[in-house]
Amino acid sequence: MAESDTEITFRSDVAVELVRSSAQDADVLFAARVSTKGESSLEDVDADASRSQGLINYLMRDRHGCYDDQTDVLTTDGWIPWPQITGRERFITRNQEGVIEEQQALRHIRRSYAGPMVRVQMAHVDLLVTPDHRMLATRRRQAHRERLELVPASDLLEASHRMLMGGGRWEPQAPFTLPTAVAELLGFFVGDGHCAVRGGTPTFRLRKQREISFLEDAAERAGYGLSGEEDRYYLLADEDFRLLAKKCYTDARDKVLPSELAWADVQTLEAVLRGLMASDGSVSPTGKETYYTTSKRLADQIQELACKVGRAATIRRAPVNQMDGHFGTKPLYKLTIYRARNLSPKVGWTTTARKSQVQVEHYEGEIHCVTVPNGTLYVRRNGIPAWCGNSPFEHNSMTFYVQAPIFVFREFMRHRIASYNEESGRYRELRPVFYVPSAERKLIQEGKPGAYRFVDGTPEQSALVEAETKRVCTEAYAAYQRMLEAGIAREVARIVLPVTIYSSMYVTMNARSLMNFLSLRTKREDSTFPSFPQREIEMVAEKMEAFWRGLMPLTAQAFDSNGRVSP
Repeated sequence: MAESDTEITFRSDVAVELVRSSAQDADVLFAARVSTKGESSLEDVDADASRSQGLINYLMRDRHGCYDDQTDVLTTDGWIPWPQITGRERFITRNQEGVIEEQQALRHIRRSYAGPMVRVQMAHVDLLVTPDHRMLATRRRQAHRERLELVPASDLLEASHRMLMGGGRWEPQAPFTLPTAVAELLGFFVGDGHCAVRGGTPTFRLRKQREISFLEDAAERAGYGLSGEEDRYYLLADEDFRLLAKKCYTDARDKVLPSELAWADVQTLEAVLRGLMASDGSVSPTGKETYYTTSKRLADQIQELACKVGRAATIRRAPVNQMDGHFGTKPLYKLTIYRARNLSPKVGWTTTARKSQVQVEHYEGEIHCVTVPNGTLYVRRNGIPAWCGNSPFEHNSMTFYVQAPIFVFREFMRHRIASYNEESGRYRELRPVFYVPSAERKLIQEGKPGAYRFVDGTPEQSALVEAETKRVCTEAYAAYQRMLEAGIAREVARIVLPVTIYSSMYVTMNARSLMNFLSLRTKREDSTFPSFPQREIEMVAEKMEAFWRGLMPLTAQAFDSNGRVSP
C-alpha cells in the first residue's frame, strides 16, 4: 500500500461483544446445592433462581469453603498455620494454566463453626474441610475426559477422584539465578557443611566416598579450589558463595536455605535439591527419595522447593537413633520427595477404600480461608501438602470479544484469571486504527501512587494531546508501511508502532474471575476496597459488566451488596 493511500482512523471508544456464554444464576445454586443434595441437585438446574436470592447473598458473603485450624497454608513468608493468618500475607496460588503465582488475599475468613466436616485421610492426603469446600481434583471418568476441576469436598464421598499433591510451573518475574555447580554446592553445604558465625571458609567433614566425590566434582565445575586433611575438606570459594553460606543459619544456628532462593528459577532450585540429596538424602531401589534434617524451617523450605520444581514432599517426624551422632538428639524430620508421575494419589478408588479414606465428622472450633484471584491455595495438614480451591461461582463460562488499544490489553493480561487469544501482528498486517482520548477524558493526575485523582485538563491541553497523538501515530504507521513495502517481516516492522494502535482478542472467564476483575478495574464509591483503574481499561470492564449483569442479575446484585468483593 502506498503511503498516500493509507487512511488512518482515530477512535476514542472500545468495543466489547459477548460471543458465547454458559452462565446464569442457577449455575451458582446448582454448584452450591450439590454439596448437600448430591444427585438430587439436578432438580435445581432449571429452577427459578429468583426464589433463591437469599442463598446467593449467603454464598457471596459467608458460604466460603474453609479449613480446620490444624491446617497450614503456604505464603511468601513460608508455611503459616491458619490461626496465625492475618489476611495481609501474599499466598502461593496456582492458575488455570498450572503456573504458580503469589497473590494478595481479597478476603479473609475466620469464624466459629459447629457442624459436619469432610475428612480425607490416607498416606498421601490429609485434609479436614467444610462440605462445600472446593477441592482441586480429577474425577474418575473416561481417560480422555479426565481433567482438573474444582469440586465440592462432599463429592469425594460419592465418587473416585485424584487429588494433586504439588507441582506446577514456577516462573518468577525477576528470578535469582546461580550457576548449576554453585547451586549444587550450596545445597550440599546446607546438608553437610559448616562455617564460623561471622562467615569463613566453608568446611565439610566427610567419610562417605559418594559425598567426597560429589564435593570434588561440583567444586571443580564451579571453579573453586578444595583442600583438606583427613576427613576435613575446605572449599576455597569466592566471596559471593561465602556470603550465601553465612545466610544458611538461623540465630539458633539451625540450617536453612538463603532467603534469595525463594525467588530462584527452576534450574537453580533443582540444582540445590540435588546438592541437598547428595548430603543427607537417600534414594531407594524403587527410586523413592528421602531427606533427613533436624531443622524444621529447612524441612518447610524443601517442601516449598519441591512444589516449585514440579514435585511434592511430605514431612514426618522420624525416630532418632541415640547411637547415631550424625543427627544428635534434636527432633528429626523425614521428607519423602515424590516425582511428577506420583503427584496424583487416588482417593476413594473403590467403594471399600472410600468408606475408610473419606468420612464425615462433627467439628467445633474456628475455620479459616482466604479468597485469592486464582481461587487456589497450597495447604498441608500433618505435613502432607495439596492444592485446593473454592467458590461455587466458577461453574460457568463467558467469552468476550474485545477491541481496544494494545496498552489496555497489556493491563488486562496482568490478570492471570482468564484465557486469552489476541490477534497477532506477526501473521497479519495491523490496521491503521489508533486511540486518541476524547475531550471528556480527564488529563491531570493528582494525589499519591495507588490513590490518584484525575481532573479535567484545559481546552489547550486536550488539543495538545489530540494533535501530538495523531502526529506520532501517523508518522509511525508510515514507517511501518515503508518497511513492509521493502519486504521486512511483519514481526519486525511492527516494532515502530505505538501501543495506541487497536488490537482485538477473545477472553474467556467465569463469574468469580470476572467479579475479581471488576473489583480491581472499576471505580465505585461503595466498594469495600477502593480501586483507581486507568480509564481505558475501566471502559472495557464496564461493558463486560453490563453483559454479565444481563446473564446473572441476582449474582451481580449480591456482588454489589457485598461491597464488590469477589467470593
